[in-house]
Amino acid sequence: MYTKLGTRANGMASEIKAAQYEPQSPDEHIRGVSILLPVQDRGGFVFMLAYTKKENADAELFLQILNDQIHRLADSFGKEANPQHRFEQFLGALNETLSSHVREGRFLLPIEHVHALVGVASSRQMFLSGTGELTALFLHKKPSQRYQIFNLFRGIQTEQSLPTWEKTFAVVLDGDLHPGDVFCVCDRDLQQAIPPEELNQILCTLPPVSSVEKIRQYFSHKDGFLLTVVKVSGPESSASSLDARGAVLKADVSVDELQRMESETHDLLEDQRPKLSSLIQSIMRWIKNPSSTKSRILQDLNARDSAMVAIKRVGRIIWRIMFFLGKRSWKHTKLTIKTLANPQERARLKKRIRLNKETGLEYIRSLIHRSQRIPRATQFLILGIGVAVIVLTIGISFLSESQARSAEEKTYRERLTTIDDLMERAAGAVIYKDEDQARNLYVNAQTMIAELPTDTPERASKAATLNADLENALDEIRHLVTIPNPPLLGDLANLSDGVFGNSLIQRSGALYVFGSDGRVYTFNRESKRFEVVIGDEAKGVPALSSSEEEGRLYFLGQDGAVYFVSAEDATLEATGAGNAAWVDMEAYANRLYVLRPTSRGQEGQILRFDRSGSKFSGESNWITSRTVSFDAAISLAVDGNVYVLMKDGGVTRFVSGSEEGWNVGVVDPTITSATKIWTNPESKYLYILEPATNRLIVFEKESGEFVVQYRSGAFGDLTDFVVDEQGYTIYLLAGSKIYSIAASHIK
Repeated sequence: MYTKLGTRANGMASEIKAAQYEPQSPDEHIRGVSILLPVQDRGGFVFMLAYTKKENADAELFLQILNDQIHRLADSFGKEANPQHRFEQFLGALNETLSSHVREGRFLLPIEHVHALVGVASSRQMFLSGTGELTALFLHKKPSQRYQIFNLFRGIQTEQSLPTWEKTFAVVLDGDLHPGDVFCVCDRDLQQAIPPEELNQILCTLPPVSSVEKIRQYFSHKDGFLLTVVKVSGPESSASSLDARGAVLKADVSVDELQRMESETHDLLEDQRPKLSSLIQSIMRWIKNPSSTKSRILQDLNARDSAMVAIKRVGRIIWRIMFFLGKRSWKHTKLTIKTLANPQERARLKKRIRLNKETGLEYIRSLIHRSQRIPRATQFLILGIGVAVIVLTIGISFLSESQARSAEEKTYRERLTTIDDLMERAAGAVIYKDEDQARNLYVNAQTMIAELPTDTPERASKAATLNADLENALDEIRHLVTIPNPPLLGDLANLSDGVFGNSLIQRSGALYVFGSDGRVYTFNRESKRFEVVIGDEAKGVPALSSSEEEGRLYFLGQDGAVYFVSAEDATLEATGAGNAAWVDMEAYANRLYVLRPTSRGQEGQILRFDRSGSKFSGESNWITSRTVSFDAAISLAVDGNVYVLMKDGGVTRFVSGSEEGWNVGVVDPTITSATKIWTNPESKYLYILEPATNRLIVFEKESGEFVVQYRSGAFGDLTDFVVDEQGYTIYLLAGSKIYSIAASHIK
């Protein structure tokens, strides 16, 4: 059975339609619940889709709570209610109900097993919140009739740094709805099951009920399937529905037609008003060459399609004239100097000048007298011709500049359109997991943005906006999770001012920090404060690195010695192993592995020691064969195999002492100054810390494939980290502070 609903909104201007899939037979397995309820007074819907990883009594209680709360929201969503405030009140009540049930032990359901989305589509806006992982596609119809695709659940996951039962639905997404927009939420990965073009075509062209029916055909009928589709239809798409309900009154049609005709008549009359441009065009037609349909200057400009060609021609002519006049003037000057050197010629010249002066005055008087005899109409005609020539010159200059500006603005707009098209295509490729194509499209867009002119404040602002949007889009391809405000667990500065942490380790759920003052601290989770484990006896031995094995704590001091820490007895004991050239160490399987990089003519090596009580002895060279250089070796991790980290982010894996052909994947931006690597035998991942870029990078340990990178501006002065994969949490030591973030890459 398919549920089909439709409500009118925006004063009959648009209609919101929706449909959801429901089981068609008792044998069909459904692993969750999907609810779609109309809000008639507001012209919209409230909807919910949720399922849990495991089906048990706790999961059933959780889904029942969601069901009750979403029905209360629909019943209380009155006509005068503010959609945003009402939805936030609903989320607050829902979060409080869930957290109280968990605190009281009514159900024990891991938060990572929950996948849910709740939302409201009302009038012109939509509000969403969710947790876990679902397919939530939003197709926005642009004025150009093209669709822009958004993965809304990816936005929820990016902003939700640490989901807990205290605030299950912590992130709210909101946006405007326009005619043609489509929203689709499903518990299946639609992008993988349906080709992108087909999925877009189904959602954009078919009504919701047909979309649901068509999409269901791509999946097995025995599998559980949850799907809800919401679509906003405009006046043009709802015409058929209006016809079905009743014909539009002819009077309404006549009034609409009259208003349209009045608007067109006003535009035509406005176009026929006298304008200065029409006067200039009339003057230009009057002075055109009779033998041509265009004036000679304009003909040349149009033939060349550029004013610069004509300007260059005129410039060359003026240069030739000036050169000719200068040459003649120089010859005349030399002749004059030669003549003035003869006294008789000078006397003859003076006489000629007096005569010419008298003759010139007479000539000027004669011209004035003749001009006074010219008819007044002719004088006005000559004056008009002169004014016309001036206007023509100014007009040509203005038109040339205007044409150049218009052509340049047209080119600029075309570039913006091309950039928008590239970024939209790239965003679509990201949604359908074709990251190589998306990266190429974004690189092309980045090149075009760099070439955009920024000669005005508006253009500079537009280029900055495009660059910011591009960086955000590239972050998605880079699998970069930016955490703006990571939760702060504690700060050493509250206990000891001026002290920061050198190394961080976890033992039996407790966090231990090795301070720059040589003391060892532990973090009390109840009081959320640090306490001193070992004080003055450890002072003066700051740690380079630390390790834990079966509850035993060790650290490599800056003096080159390895120490055993007894937290119960608050004692510190040297293990007998030590060398100033060591940079990192790891305790594993009753052995100690130490990294010694190449330095001072001594080859790099991994040294292994056997443990006896709290002492280490029996030093041996563990590496038997290698080709990689240890010049920049900086850290190591052990899980049976040994992983050696280089400063440039390269990682070499050694198996039974021999180098193995294995590499980590490419990261963007590339790693240049890594400091720490971590894994353990139970983990499927390899973690690398780079303090210079405030990030932690994660790789798959088996294949070396890049997975994700976490970054935050709060991670200043990163020194160490610990991963609690069982608790889906990563702890990072930054200066004197410990932060915690959600390990969202762990499924």
